Amino acid sequence: MNNNAIAKVALTYFAIAAVILLSAHFFPEKVDVPIIFSIVLLVPLYLWYKEYSIQERISDKIAEKEKTSVFLWIFTIFILALLIRVPSALLFNMPYEKTPLIYLVILTIAVIEKTRISVFGFKTGNFGKALLYGLSFYAVWGGTFFLSLYVTVYAFTNQSPATSYDTLLFLSAMPFQTLCVGISEEGFFRGYAQTHLERICSPRIAILIQAALFGVWHFVWNLSPFDPFGMAQYVMTTFFIGLLFGYFYHKSKNLTPLIFAHGLWNSVSQGIISSEATFQSLQGIQLLALFLPYAISIAASFFFIKFFVKEI
Repeated sequence: MNNNAIAKVALTYFAIAAVILLSAHFFPEKVDVPIIFSIVLLVPLYLWYKEYSIQERISDKIAEKEKTSVFLWIFTIFILALLIRVPSALLFNMPYEKTPLIYLVILTIAVIEKTRISVFGFKTGNFGKALLYGLSFYAVWGGTFFLSLYVTVYAFTNQSPATSYDTLLFLSAMPFQTLCVGISEEGFFRGYAQTHLERICSPRIAILIQAALFGVWHFVWNLSPFDPFGMAQYVMTTFFIGLLFGYFYHKSKNLTPLIFAHGLWNSVSQGIISSEATFQSLQGIQLLALFLPYAISIAASFFFIKFFVKEI
């Protein structure tokens, strides 16, 4: 393996991370500055890859790797991402590692592994159909979750769990949550990790491993202040979401629906103005009130994926 290529990829990753984190440091009151940087910096990567894929000889097939090598590369990228994610969460309470992670995954696939990114689910064909799949998936997953959450909370408290909805907040969050959060997390966990793992493990084991990593990935949000119970709950919740997304990717072989659904999930929830009084009245049964909606939405989503999702 070309050590020079590895060094270039690593340097590019840390350089992009430095630009975004420094922008967050110098503009602490303007969260939109590093977010705009994160989105804009995707453009040169896209243009570079278009040119690179034409000029360089890259393969439509994944090169054979030993099991140890596959795990080593997945673990290395995961740790490199955490090196930026943890300080980003602790210092700025924001996931500014997203665009650097996209660079890291795309450059690793194209420059180091000499493979087309479409092999790892980054596909643009049947784009409209893929978006419809993503919207349908979100409607089943997110729709059943929020509906069952409303019904469950109202049944326990006789109060609405939300006071209003901020559409502008949803629309402003959507670009970053889709283009940066969605592409980075789906690109690494489902696209890169699961695609490689399915070549050396059974699909079930591959889905389980990437979901476990996806769950651990979310421990950072309960580090400060340290909340072990909240951390365990968040890790477990995202683990089950990772299972669903991994199952969807196994059947569709396309990241576009998942990127879109991921962006919708994060953005729609940001627009909800929750009723603090309602959730405070749930003390003692809050875990049950949240568990039921998750259980219902996971069951509905599994049914949808099993019977309606096909390769795109």
